[in-house]
Amino acid sequence: MPSHDPSAFSKNLPDPKLLPAVEIDEILTSIQHSHSFYYKVMNLEVWALVETLDGIFPGAWGQFMTNRQRAVKQFLERDRVPNSRVDAGDAREKSEGSRKKEEARSQESERSRKKQEEE
Repeated sequence: MPSHDPSAFSKNLPDPKLLPAVEIDEILTSIQHSHSFYYKVMNLEVWALVETLDGIFPGAWGQFMTNRQRAVKQFLERDRVPNSRVDAGDAREKSEGSRKKEEARSQESERSRKKQEEE
């Protein structure tokens, strides 16, 4: 998609001091519609990328969103406690610890299920 050049507007628009208020409103409306269309096209492009990515690598978008949520939580935690420093290494250790706890719970539930089956 072509890059947005803010200087392009200044070349095409006449001096606002010389225009009546109605024409200024029309110009502003056309600029707003232009920006709205630009964002709609951007959303469409992102959607197309996500669909393509999920088609090639199933589950990739879900994993990306999970990682994004984790990063936002870490950012908010770091923002909430200004003197604490949460970096990627700390986050990895926390997530590994959580994963190990989850694996232990899963193994324990598997053992208890087998025990119940034996009885």
